[in-house]
Amino acid sequence: MLPAAPQLTDKGQAEVQGTTFLNGRWEGAATYSPLKHVLVRAGGGFKNDSGDTTYFRGRQYEVGLGGYYPLGQHWLVSGLGGFGQAVSRRGYVQPQFFIGEPYNVDFNTRYNKYFGELALSYHNPWGTIGTAVRTSHVRFTSLLYNDQPLARLRMTRLDPMLFMRFGTEQGVLHWLNVQISGGITGVPLGTYTVDNNDPHEFEYRRLREAQVFTALSLVFYPHRLAQPKP
Repeated sequence: MLPAAPQLTDKGQAEVQGTTFLNGRWEGAATYSPLKHVLVRAGGGFKNDSGDTTYFRGRQYEVGLGGYYPLGQHWLVSGLGGFGQAVSRRGYVQPQFFIGEPYNVDFNTRYNKYFGELALSYHNPWGTIGTAVRTSHVRFTSLLYNDQPLARLRMTRLDPMLFMRFGTEQGVLHWLNVQISGGITGVPLGTYTVDNNDPHEFEYRRLREAQVFTALSLVFYPHRLAQPKP
């Protein structure tokens, strides 16, 4: 899921975020500060695809606990750690150049994940710019390739992200921000071994593929509705 990078600075504040990705995936999450410097978060995501030979479908959720610390009036550092679960299915046609016929590829997975992330942002009255990085340790409870089980059931992924939030703290829509995010998700070098003698090494390389992501989010601050309009 998209790294959180919440922009909460005091007890009782909350944000609700809805996100869409260029590939048609959707996410929603809520973050709340029940105590000063403490964060709790819950989120979920899904992607539906009705294609027969080329598709990417999935559902997931996660919960997290963390904290934040303002650095002066403009800087904010935050961190979260937590747990999530997902089911995902990806299929496509693998071409064979010059030799052989194309064939279908199907990955069907269920997995648990443990994640941690850090974020740093700079804020002014008109918006926020920042960066975040998330690392996720994935443990597959089921990993099938064309209905055949694969043996390697663990993977670590790293997700660095840059983001910008636009929105003023004054005016009619002071409770709403728009966020643009971009980054990459991939498996860090050194966290896996390549075994060219493994008959499924080709499939494992597909699981480790790096992907660029771009996302658009609406961020709602419910606590600002109870505040007098600036």
